[in-house]
Amino acid sequence: MPELPDVEVFRRYFNQTALNKNVKDLPVVEDDLLDNTSPRSIKRNLEKQAFESTERHGKYLFAHTDNDRTLVLHFGMTGFLKYFKNKDEQPEHTRLMIDFENGYHLAYDSQRKLGLVGLTADVDKFAIEKELGRDAFDPALDFNSFRDILSEKRGMLKSALMDQKTIAGIGNIYSDEIFFDAGLHPARKVEELSDNQLQSLYSSLRKVLKKAIEAKADPDRMPRTWLLPNRAEGRKCPRCDGEIATAKIAGRTSYLCLNHQKTSS
Repeated sequence: MPELPDVEVFRRYFNQTALNKNVKDLPVVEDDLLDNTSPRSIKRNLEKQAFESTERHGKYLFAHTDNDRTLVLHFGMTGFLKYFKNKDEQPEHTRLMIDFENGYHLAYDSQRKLGLVGLTADVDKFAIEKELGRDAFDPALDFNSFRDILSEKRGMLKSALMDQKTIAGIGNIYSDEIFFDAGLHPARKVEELSDNQLQSLYSSLRKVLKKAIEAKADPDRMPRTWLLPNRAEGRKCPRCDGEIATAKIAGRTSYLCLNHQKTSS
């Protein structure tokens, strides 16, 4: 599933391709993924408008128009964006397509139909309605704020970090990477961590998200010492003499090194 780094890459792609271009038509608006809106409302609010800016909260992308309406996109398991000119380049599973007056098109593709397309007039209100916690890459999320948020949690680290109501944007893939970098087992109990371990977790979170965005969320561009380029059971750990293993944690298949990711202090 696209997580915070992936959606940030999509946001920057949207900025590079679709901003400040007049919308001519929306020939494809499938209602399967629409959230509290309709194809008619999407068309009415976006046609003849232009996208002026974007923002992201967790795994949600928001594209603001010049009529005070904001397009909301969530990418589910398989969603992505494609900007193209020739219709034969249209992705196979286009669920929303925006035609611009310059002759180009922007497609939102979602093969498994697990994403979301919507409209909002207030991003903050939308985040409250969806019960989203603080964005994991929010510059205002300093260590003290992070520690305070986790102090209210109990149970496994993996569950806490993946809970979008706690901190928004982190899923299965990047939680594994963060724990791998911090040397913490994902099944560790949040309430058992020392301040030093929390600081290590926070530092790893910021570092991993920053570098993943810089690498355009592409595992081939990420450091070879990371888990993502080595995410296969039985592979040698790039950090130590251990071996990459899998475990079912918080209902998800987790990848980790049992040698340097300790289950206790």
